[in-house]
Amino acid sequence: MPLVAVVALAMQVVGQGAVPHLRPEITLRPLVEQAAQRSPSIRALIDRIEAADVIVYVRIRPFSQSDLNGRVALLQKMPAGQRYLVIELACPRTDVVTISTLGHELYHAVEIAEEPSIVDAPTLIAYYTRAGEKTGDVWGHLSFETRGAEQAGVQVRRELYATPTRPTWSLK
Repeated sequence: MPLVAVVALAMQVVGQGAVPHLRPEITLRPLVEQAAQRSPSIRALIDRIEAADVIVYVRIRPFSQSDLNGRVALLQKMPAGQRYLVIELACPRTDVVTISTLGHELYHAVEIAEEPSIVDAPTLIAYYTRAGEKTGDVWGHLSFETRGAEQAGVQVRRELYATPTRPTWSLK
């Protein structure tokens, strides 16, 4: 289901308990909706998240590392089996950078969602030690990368350039 529909549906059925698994901050919703409309890859990743046992929060944050555009982290696992992730996107960045980073980080969220053994920080590290490549260790904060996430970001960027935004204004 496209994110636009997911957000609209969530607004209608919050009282009934059905809410989307992808939960962007209110200020990011227009950007995430635009991303889902312009990028079939992002739409497909969102669909996979909606079908998984994870809740993924998306927020925007200033990072102290100027070369870091985004990250995903496992927040916790609840007894009922629900896992919570947070995607943080760097600000300020252009929409193209932010959306392609979103695609990259959504791919990581799907990697985590589709690996049921990931339930805490040690199992997250163990998974990415096997499936990815360690890219950093700053003050005990490990970072990893996977080829799939890198390719997802590149693909989303291609899709964005193939479907430019339409201006919302018009000359009369």
